[in-house]
Amino acid sequence: MAADWLTRAGILARRHPAAIAVSLALVSSVSAWVYSGVRSALVELAGANLQSLAASEALAVETWIGEKRLNVQRWARDPRVTEAAERLLDAGRSGGDALREACAGASGARLVQAIDALRLEDAAASIHLIGGDGRVLAARDAAKCALQLTPALHRAFAPALQGETQFAVTRYEADRVGAGGNVDGPRIWISAPVRNEAGDVIAALDIGKPGDERFAGLFAAASVGASGESYAFDDRGLLLTESRFRDALVERGELRAGESAVLRQPLNDPDADGEPQPTRLLALALAGREAVPPRLQGEVLQPYTTYYGERVVGVWRWLAPHGFGIAVEVSEAEAFAPLRRIELAFLGLGALVGAVAFGFVVALLRMQRMAEQVEAAQRVGNYELMEQVGQGGMARVYRAQHRLLKRPTAVKIIELAMTSDEMLARFDREVRLASQLMHPNTVEVFDYGRTPEGQPFYAMEFLDGLTLQQIVEQHGPLPAARAAHALRGIAGSLSEAHARGLVHRDIKPANVMLCRRGGEDDVVKVLDFGLVKDTRSPHTRDLTRALRVLGTPAYMAPERIEQPDSADTRSDLYALGAVGYFLLAGKAPFGGDSELALAFQVVHTPAPRASAAAVAPVPAALDELIARCLAKSADDRPASAGEVAADLDRLLVAQPWTNEQATAWWKAHAVAGPAS
Repeated sequence: MAADWLTRAGILARRHPAAIAVSLALVSSVSAWVYSGVRSALVELAGANLQSLAASEALAVETWIGEKRLNVQRWARDPRVTEAAERLLDAGRSGGDALREACAGASGARLVQAIDALRLEDAAASIHLIGGDGRVLAARDAAKCALQLTPALHRAFAPALQGETQFAVTRYEADRVGAGGNVDGPRIWISAPVRNEAGDVIAALDIGKPGDERFAGLFAAASVGASGESYAFDDRGLLLTESRFRDALVERGELRAGESAVLRQPLNDPDADGEPQPTRLLALALAGREAVPPRLQGEVLQPYTTYYGERVVGVWRWLAPHGFGIAVEVSEAEAFAPLRRIELAFLGLGALVGAVAFGFVVALLRMQRMAEQVEAAQRVGNYELMEQVGQGGMARVYRAQHRLLKRPTAVKIIELAMTSDEMLARFDREVRLASQLMHPNTVEVFDYGRTPEGQPFYAMEFLDGLTLQQIVEQHGPLPAARAAHALRGIAGSLSEAHARGLVHRDIKPANVMLCRRGGEDDVVKVLDFGLVKDTRSPHTRDLTRALRVLGTPAYMAPERIEQPDSADTRSDLYALGAVGYFLLAGKAPFGGDSELALAFQVVHTPAPRASAAAVAPVPAALDELIARCLAKSADDRPASAGEVAADLDRLLVAQPWTNEQATAWWKAHAVAGPAS
């Protein structure tokens, strides 16, 4: 067969040489154009992926710093700290000897003990109390008592002494107060104002936390492929976090065996001749910081040599308020692996000049085959795709029907090009876990398989209705009885899932629909089990353990924000309470200008009462149930979804939501249901 096609191609070339020449020129031009476009797209995609990782890293770091700043602010406001500071200031007015004696004695000890009592599990390896004149009023290390800071070191505390809590990047204690050396390792520093009863700033409380623990751990946990690294650096070009490639640095002689890279490893180009030169990424980051206006982020997608000697591409962000930058780098080979394969293909095409005519024929045949594939793409397994009805970050949803039964179906297909192995695993898990659930208020899964292109898909019941998000946004808050009816359906679905050891983790208004099915109106359906956690399999890898927090923050339980992998069934009950609040009030319990502000409110601010924000009367029992679900402590929430369902059943007996009421609502709002 191959020989036959080669013969036909030769005959075609002999009979139409001019046409073949024009065709080959056209193919060459088109090939060059395609290669240029693909290369540009792949480079842009690599940059976008790295920028996304850097943004996630920056958000995690900002969140962590915000939490630590709040802790130190709280310590500085504690009456025990304030009282001890005033005693030390009084001693300081009597002279250096009196201050030294008070600092090393009971007053200084009381301040240190107060911090240790307040910090709980938080670290406070170093403690300094700095007076307005730059003297150390108290310290965990008594040897620093009454130490006078140099003007340069004193200036670092100016923001705190002026009333602003300040985060400082990793430094040794000697760099902070001029004494202490680097015996105890590098620390990150947070200073907060200490005020007297009149509200005047009287001193700065300075806390040093081990830099190789949580701060460095934020970067160590980042997933940047097999060869990538996420790290922090300061304006001196030194690493502030541990290097993933410390062994390579030891082999190059940059570090001793067992030595940390933090504050020891400069980000210099090892291939530079003469004087040490910063890596290209570091040079651009430092130059951008000094530019007018400052350029606080950028990318280097032309490969360069990084500090451990490998060729990489990378992006950077400068966290100006905190005085340090973060970088995400990945090896050139990994970042441009698809591009390398394309380059080899085009080089091979140029080398095989004698087979160009045959390649042209093959290309035509492939075009015909692609047309056939486009036609076949309208079929997925036993289902005919009718129209696309939704699209998310990693999947498309189609209205479809079974080819033989003609049964209306929704088919969800994952986009291979827009996802990762983790997302594919989560998709498989969503189908596997959701197929175990049989509750009438849970979306039913019919089938699962792969498209001819290898894309995973699953078929589920097609729901004709509106999500709770759409209903409230388009038609306003729900009356109490209808809200209780919707919450009862969600609680029923969760009750079955929880009994099987499954936690949904993404209950929100957009993931619950009210449908018209089988002559019934307002049938509740819980959707999207893509973030399900199986609590029965403790050894199964939790696919959501990454820097980002998966889910919707406005409906997340406080414990999920603080520890993303700690969700249990009571986390779903918190989300259920937040959905109830939304249905009655037309908005989520908390809001904010940023995800950080929203997360802070969810963790620290008591939830408001739904009755206070609702536009219609709310029964006291329903108001109390929602408040219990929104309790900050999981122990203060209802014990189970079954308990919530039972409470809602009692509510609905007293104030029912009937099918006649639901039918009247759908007719009044001109929303047509499916044929039953």
